[in-house]
Amino acid sequence: MQLQRALTQNRKADLWMELVQTVSGLLLVGFLWTHMIFVASILLGAGAFNKLAHFMEQFYLLHLAVAFIILTVGAHLGAVLRRIPSRWQEQKTVWRHAKIIRHQDTWSWLFQAVTGSAMLLLIIIHVFVVVYAGIDAKLSAGRIHSWMLWFYLIFLVMAEYHASVGLYRALVKWGFVKRHSLKRVLTVVTICTILLGLASIWVFFSLGGSV
Repeated sequence: MQLQRALTQNRKADLWMELVQTVSGLLLVGFLWTHMIFVASILLGAGAFNKLAHFMEQFYLLHLAVAFIILTVGAHLGAVLRRIPSRWQEQKTVWRHAKIIRHQDTWSWLFQAVTGSAMLLLIIIHVFVVVYAGIDAKLSAGRIHSWMLWFYLIFLVMAEYHASVGLYRALVKWGFVKRHSLKRVLTVVTICTILLGLASIWVFFSLGGSV
């Protein structure tokens, strides 16, 4: 009963908050994977990456992407914060519940909340750097080689973990797929996207060393 009160503050608004959280989360996962493909164009060479970056700037897609991120992250954050206990006593109830039942899905939800909080800061830094420093293969390579390598490594792992757990919880919550089969599929997808991200980071890092 204590856990239910901690996680449910107003039952009348719960359905709308669930819908906002689910839709915004799915949009962010789609954006993340699209962004991963965009960054992975560096695997085809600096010229391919710069052409794609120039295309985005020419048609103001970068500005649209930034506006999309701000609005969608804001909506997602608002819906999530409403479901996360704000009082210390309520948070202790949730942690105590997780320790008692020792269920993987419960712990994954808690870690998702932690990674989500950290990612908010990482997203702000990333958007600021992209908007004010520009998108260019050599510029990106120089940043990664000089001081942003660990930033993007941490960002990559956190983002993929958060997206994978969030997608799993959303699809299971609404009864779209079976729990165990979805875990296997998302595990494979997460590993593949992380490997793709690591390959892209390595190319940028190597390019930065040769500049």
